Amino acid sequence: MKKKVWSLLLIAALAVGLLLTGCAKDNGSGGNAPAGSSGGDAAVAAGEGEEVELLVIVGGEPRSLDPAYNYETASFHVVNSISDSLLAFDEAGALKPSIADRWEAVDPTTYVYHIREGAKFSDGSDLTIEDVIYSLERIRDPELAADTQWMYASVASIEQTGDREVTVKLSQPDANWQYVPATSGGQIVSKAYVEEKGDSFGKNDGGTLGTGPYKLESWTAGSQIALTRNEFYWGDKPDIDRVVVNFASDANAVQLALETGQAEFAITNAKTTLESFENSDTINVINKPSIGNSVVSFNTQKAPFDDVNVRRAIASAIDSAGITQSQLGSYGSVPGDLPFGEAGYTLGSRDSWVSFNAGLPDYSYDLDKAKEYLAQSAYPDGFATTIYFKPNDIPRAAAQVIQAALKELNIDLTLNEVQLSDYYAYAYGGQITDGIRDYDIGINDWQPDFPDPIGHLTPQYWSQNAGPGGSNYAAYSNPEVDALIEAQNNTTDPNERAKLIQEAFALAADDAPYKYLYYMNNSLLLNKKYEYELSPMWIFGLNYKDVKVVG
Repeated sequence: MKKKVWSLLLIAALAVGLLLTGCAKDNGSGGNAPAGSSGGDAAVAAGEGEEVELLVIVGGEPRSLDPAYNYETASFHVVNSISDSLLAFDEAGALKPSIADRWEAVDPTTYVYHIREGAKFSDGSDLTIEDVIYSLERIRDPELAADTQWMYASVASIEQTGDREVTVKLSQPDANWQYVPATSGGQIVSKAYVEEKGDSFGKNDGGTLGTGPYKLESWTAGSQIALTRNEFYWGDKPDIDRVVVNFASDANAVQLALETGQAEFAITNAKTTLESFENSDTINVINKPSIGNSVVSFNTQKAPFDDVNVRRAIASAIDSAGITQSQLGSYGSVPGDLPFGEAGYTLGSRDSWVSFNAGLPDYSYDLDKAKEYLAQSAYPDGFATTIYFKPNDIPRAAAQVIQAALKELNIDLTLNEVQLSDYYAYAYGGQITDGIRDYDIGINDWQPDFPDPIGHLTPQYWSQNAGPGGSNYAAYSNPEVDALIEAQNNTTDPNERAKLIQEAFALAADDAPYKYLYYMNNSLLLNKKYEYELSPMWIFGLNYKDVKVVG
């Protein structure tokens, strides 16, 4: 299965803001005309005849509003609000109905979806089963080169099997598939509209059309996108009638815009920005655990990191708790030896995960233990090595802490801060010589696409993802782990899958290919006139219909 070659953890860039000029209610100009100015009074209390407008500030402009390319931080929040997926994620990250009002896994390779009656696109045209099949086949088509086309690697066929029924057959069991219809890979488009617009579909001049709670009002390139409520929406009426999204690029300006009321909604994991609003009278800081992480990856293909005791030694020398506290404070959490914390205990019994995690090998900070591990390795006197990381304050600070700690082991660590293009080339196997990845150690991020432990296990521990394009940063290979990954694919029983996945994680933890630095939180800055419930799967679930007016 092809794996994604990007980092969702750049979601922090969503809120590196701009001082807004403000946006007014619809002036009737339509088209691509920018909205006017409304300042801090843009959002008014809900009432008869009053329009509730939400001012949003984000770091970056979408390259497209086509769901096929809705796989970047700049587009999720807009496209999710326009285009429904076949299924959706709830606040806990569990699957729930959307365009399919019910579904079932008949067996590990057969999934049946029953399409909702009465759903319409925002132009009033009926959603047909032909639109649903067209949408899924469109993502699956390699010629389109959709960002989520890899999610369809196991799909053998997509067919209508009843009046409002679609059946997806897989060529082999794939536990990930159950979640794909709730991602941007399952978003539904109008076949007629896509064919009418051709190459301009999803672009500034062609627009988009969906069945979601909002429709595109205007897109002023380089400035803002405005959304208005879809009067034909099949679900409950949203509290917010109009959303104005301004594009930004400066963190100081985001703070100023929120402080002055020129913005009411922003997403960021920047500690200083979040802390500045902790005692605000007007802005709430919403902070919830995610299932993402930051991790030190040891290249297990390459000496000296093909020695398990070297990996254990360095893992034990890294003070993850100290790094978490200094760099994230309360906006992250100290990791264990799993790639996720309790927010990821979504499969099987939660108690089973708590018990399982407690029994894993302990590589928490302990220099004496680190020295013992190194003494048992083939490199007891230390060595020289290099760690790469992307240009960002947090990994840079973490690398410096690790460099100082490894001096205690007589390990001379050189810091290599690389540009993003080089970072991705390293991380996803773009630089390989004689079958071996061209790096020693890396600091990487991981945000899974699916709210399931397999969203960590398969991408980062399956040997088939160690090669070019793969996200197995440690180039880790263990035949027993591979066999357990395959075995869990062959059952739809969540408790059985959890058991098999736990067995795989136990083997992998003993091998120590990774050392987790911290678990990420999802964070949101929101005017106190509103409420919003963050989900672990907020990237695919972020939707302005879920913003509620409270005052």
